[in-house]
Amino acid sequence: MKFTLALALHNHQPVGNFSAVFEEAHTKCYLPFLELIKNYPQIEFSLHQSGILWDWQKQHHPEFFELVGKMVDSGQVELLSGGFYEPIMPSIPERDGVGQMKMMSAYLEKHFEVKPKGMWLAERVWEPHLPRIINESNLSFLPLDDAHFKYAGLREEQLFGPYITEDSGKTVTLLPILQKLRYLIPFGTPEEVIDYLHQAAREHPGGLAVYADDGEKFGVWPKTFEHCYTDRWLTRFFALLEENSDWLDVVSLGEAVARYKPIGRVYLPSASYREMLHWALPQDGFTALDNFEQALDEHNLMNDFGHFVRGGHWRGFLTKYPESNLMHKKMLAVSDLYDQVSKMTGIDGRELKKAEHLLFAGQCNCPYWHGVFGGLYLPHLRWAIYRKLAEAEKILRRMAGRTIYAVIEDRDRDGFDDIALGGRDLSLVICPERGGQITELISLENNVNIADCLTRRREGYHQKLIEARGQSHIDSTLSIHDQVLTKESGLDKILVDDWYLRRPLTDHFLSQDTSLEDFQFGRYRELGDFILEPFESELTESNDSYRVCLTRNGKVWHGDFHCPVRLEKTIILPKLGGDLIIRYRLLQHDLEIMPINFGVEFDFNLLAPDAEDRYVVIDGRRPKSGSHLAAVGEHSQSQVVAYHDEYQQLGISIESEQSARIWRMPIYTVSLSEGGFEKVFQGNNTLFAYNKALAAGEEFTIAFKLYIGSREKMPAFRPTKQTTTEKV
Repeated sequence: MKFTLALALHNHQPVGNFSAVFEEAHTKCYLPFLELIKNYPQIEFSLHQSGILWDWQKQHHPEFFELVGKMVDSGQVELLSGGFYEPIMPSIPERDGVGQMKMMSAYLEKHFEVKPKGMWLAERVWEPHLPRIINESNLSFLPLDDAHFKYAGLREEQLFGPYITEDSGKTVTLLPILQKLRYLIPFGTPEEVIDYLHQAAREHPGGLAVYADDGEKFGVWPKTFEHCYTDRWLTRFFALLEENSDWLDVVSLGEAVARYKPIGRVYLPSASYREMLHWALPQDGFTALDNFEQALDEHNLMNDFGHFVRGGHWRGFLTKYPESNLMHKKMLAVSDLYDQVSKMTGIDGRELKKAEHLLFAGQCNCPYWHGVFGGLYLPHLRWAIYRKLAEAEKILRRMAGRTIYAVIEDRDRDGFDDIALGGRDLSLVICPERGGQITELISLENNVNIADCLTRRREGYHQKLIEARGQSHIDSTLSIHDQVLTKESGLDKILVDDWYLRRPLTDHFLSQDTSLEDFQFGRYRELGDFILEPFESELTESNDSYRVCLTRNGKVWHGDFHCPVRLEKTIILPKLGGDLIIRYRLLQHDLEIMPINFGVEFDFNLLAPDAEDRYVVIDGRRPKSGSHLAAVGEHSQSQVVAYHDEYQQLGISIESEQSARIWRMPIYTVSLSEGGFEKVFQGNNTLFAYNKALAAGEEFTIAFKLYIGSREKMPAFRPTKQTTTEKV
């Protein structure tokens, strides 16, 4: 029996990615790969594409469907199922996981007249319960990284064949993906790949080697189009595979499962590919694992004992990044609502199906995590997820007859109650336990969560940027994990580690000498204890609004001691309309006179930092310079900051009852993607600051009107006698 190489390709683009990115990937990768490999009919392989990509190609390149259909009919291509919108399967409710897999299988059967038996598991995130729901979805096999098997105690030489596993007696067949092949293809030479396979054939006569990986490495990753097509790497590789057909068969995953009986039974721990588990660690753990693996390498121990070394767990991203957790728990809330509505009688089936697609689209994995490929740092991907979930929730609440609501629940699953409110035009979530922040604020007219900003934080990979000092090193023969690329110089100078979550209604007590630049780059001292600490809360309802009163008896540094200060903030959500009323009340009794510099931070994200159609207006006037969202501005004796988004026809207006010193500044993060280190705009930080000498027993009150909604309905500025001083 010949030695067998089983090939599989996984192609995916996330919900919300730019059409130009889809087009480039299609033109430089997905299409040329198929057009090239069809000339080598002896090479059979499995193809998986997410439903997102299938749908885009169906609309923009129907000829691609025709090409795939011909290759399926000829037997060269086997199509794989999976979650239609590419969710991390263990992170979504099981009912949704089954629904997503059945949706994909039905799609492939409709368009290609095949019933897939195998599947692709998004990011190969495995947990032991999955065989049961995979089996329930009428699927029977899938590829997983060899790391999963090594974590279960198997050795490299035991991974040249399939294994069987089960949960509650429901079985699936597992195919170990060899990391060596993942790294050699296409970053080694074609001859090195053949040499590796030849050696494996000698050591495992009649055995099976499995390669399954992202298709984007064949044209989308940096320099890989030139490497794979211009330099003809793939042509040489395919030719070599056919030239060695006397001892080597190249088949699809399904054919491999049909040919080979399981080597044995295995039970795998929760795992993903090695890099993913590394990225899931908190910063200190990330660095410690880096150092440990380097030490093992230096002592030549990695090959023998590296399989005992592993990082974290995919769900660790939900702890590492509160923004990911908030989005995830929003998704779960919408899923629970969908489940309730789906059990109701007399509902519109078409509307329910629409809501299901929107919910499933909101489960697309990319923005929920971060590594070289994860998209948490890409605001347009988070925006798309929240948009899908907001649209789904709106439909479901209308079907359930609960469009206006108030719920006290532990939304973010941290053990403390949050307050979720919904009116006709706005919905929001308040977190009393964490400074009384608004953690979610959605314009239901625009389906936009304007509070979706990302906190700046140090990442373990930032050390590479500091050491590289902005110099790029590009080598097409290196794996994406080994390259150090920067998209612009000086990124190491804007690395900032925020100590609190970037969300509206963050309450600051600043020293009198704090400057805008100090505040922007985190070089200031916080004098109060009102940001991370809990507030007491009370929810009341009237005929036309919901009212949440948040109270904290905290302390503010004054000289060498803490002075007790009572802070009350009241949030009033109208049941109809887009005006949110926010009232503050400060009170102290200990000092005859206590000078304070109190600031209220609003963080909003309108995505485009330099676009001409998104800009700021201060007190009814657009600044002569620096009106774009990324501009830094300081405005004295001002009252109203209005952000205009002509693209989305969305307006945000923050009006203070009292004049204030207003600072506005962009929030920029530095992250690592397949294209290298890059600066990413994560929203605007707008601070209203008030200097006040607060006498004992005296109240200091502030009132804001916060409007979110259509630009056409934005409140007009009402000028006062006070003047505005602008500094940009």
